[in-house]
Amino acid sequence: MSLSNLIITVLLTCSLSSVVSRSIQNIEPSTEVERWELQKDSKYKNVKPLIGIMTQPCHSCPGKSYIAAGFVKWIEAAGARAVPIRFYASDSELKRLFKSINGLIFPGGLTWLWRDAPYVIAARKLFKMAVTANDKGDVFPIWGTCLGFQLLHLLPSNISRNVVLIDTDSVSHASTLDWSPYASSSHMFGGIETTLYDKIQDPTYNLALENHMYGMPPYMYERYPVLSEWYNIISTTKDRNGTVYISSMEGKKYPFFGTQWHPEKPPYEFGIPEVPHTLDAIRVSQHTANVFVDVARHSGHTPESHEEELNMLIYGTAPVFSARDEVAEEDNYDGPDITYYFDPADNPPLGPDDGGHPDPDEPDEDDFRAFETYKEYKAAKKLRAAHRRQEYQRALNVKVLEL
Repeated sequence: MSLSNLIITVLLTCSLSSVVSRSIQNIEPSTEVERWELQKDSKYKNVKPLIGIMTQPCHSCPGKSYIAAGFVKWIEAAGARAVPIRFYASDSELKRLFKSINGLIFPGGLTWLWRDAPYVIAARKLFKMAVTANDKGDVFPIWGTCLGFQLLHLLPSNISRNVVLIDTDSVSHASTLDWSPYASSSHMFGGIETTLYDKIQDPTYNLALENHMYGMPPYMYERYPVLSEWYNIISTTKDRNGTVYISSMEGKKYPFFGTQWHPEKPPYEFGIPEVPHTLDAIRVSQHTANVFVDVARHSGHTPESHEEELNMLIYGTAPVFSARDEVAEEDNYDGPDITYYFDPADNPPLGPDDGGHPDPDEPDEDDFRAFETYKEYKAAKKLRAAHRRQEYQRALNVKVLEL
């Protein structure tokens, strides 16, 4: 790309972001705004909800997959219990678990979201189950945090993450949430205490911890109308360079909630110095957990037996004090303090930010951006391995000749 074309592209991007940001601010709140709400006669169907948490692919760690303990504690604080859902579970296992849990979390993490990646395929199956259940009046909420927030956009639209996500300077960034006109009447924040609502958008406090390298600019909702058909933008945030991205959203038709920021970190994560630990930050975290788990109490899903329920729970897996007992890779900016690991490690597919690249055939980050699908990535990795073997054989032949 020539310098002139690059400048034009940057100017157009900034212009679109500015226009759409202004259009969001100019929306007049109305009772006609489409948003998901519980039926007026809806009652609790259980008071001990089970929340499924998708495991993340694990590479340089003692397991095949993992869950950051902060997500487990976050829902426990609101009265729920955690059930790990392995992204490599069989279809029959996913269906069995879905019938037993009352809500689902797509957590934050460092997995590359190719549309045909095993992690995304499993998430799509669960997402479709949730949509079908809600269409039948069977309330089933989903919460997506950071990577999970992005995933919630990709699943209904089937748009490539390379298309809708842009670079942001938002790693370890305590910041604000700039409210859209939908926020005050949203399910996520409509019931929050007024002074706390005001503090969340006040840079004096910076109560929301952003921790991501990519974000979704608001203009993507206009460029791809399918996104605005599914979700209302609740808040936006600016990164360190002033780039605006969507930081909170919620479903129009379904009880699906997403935050690009991390509500689970303030009470439970202490490894990142920028995480806010003030009382107000804890209150925001608790509020979001309460909102999500309270919707889950309207779900009637139950395990088939008490024994099955006990076996499903995460508590049969011992947590690891990662912050003390493990050395995080240099480029792993999201290492949790405490981690649950599952199943023997077998080096499953990962993404460019999963923590180091001990595999010499692993592409670097720029290579990952060039691939639209996991299939393309696998083919490239296979080609790298073949090339490396050829290089090794040539070097070996030279060594033999020297002898």
